[in-house]
Amino acid sequence: MTVTAVNYAKTLYDLSVSRKVIQNTKEIFREVPELAQSLKNPLVPFEIKEKVINRVIPEEMKSFIKVVCKHHRIDLIEEIFEDYEELCRQHEKTIHAVMRYVTAPKDAQLDGIRAFLCREFGAQKAEIEMIEDKSLIGGFVLLAGGSEYDWSLRGRYRKLEQKLTRR
Repeated sequence: MTVTAVNYAKTLYDLSVSRKVIQNTKEIFREVPELAQSLKNPLVPFEIKEKVINRVIPEEMKSFIKVVCKHHRIDLIEEIFEDYEELCRQHEKTIHAVMRYVTAPKDAQLDGIRAFLCREFGAQKAEIEMIEDKSLIGGFVLLAGGSEYDWSLRGRYRKLEQKLTRR
């Protein structure tokens, strides 16, 4: 997270562009990586970049993307979108977590984890991104708010190994 990307994200948030339009723009950059590459290219004149932006980018986002491009910061576009999402979550008092698991938790377990995250971080809502990771052997690892909660068998084996080697 760079200061520049955060500043652009704050500006984007202040523009009051709908989240749906921003999400669509984010998808365009994700689905067509050549777009960002061509907009980054210093050999391509800005006038041509402007024409590409006018054709591809949604109307509400054109000016913002042109400014980012004009200041040679299009290489930060993914980070800007991530920082924008984080700003939205902060304003909505939502915590974003990433859960790596071996076996997907049941709905009741997920509700308990969401309640834990809300209590722990003073949030009103918890979003959990789920990623299957068989290397954990069993259990899960939860990453949220810069903290890691390791309830995996691999993590427990590592702790046991550390205790045994210290003696």
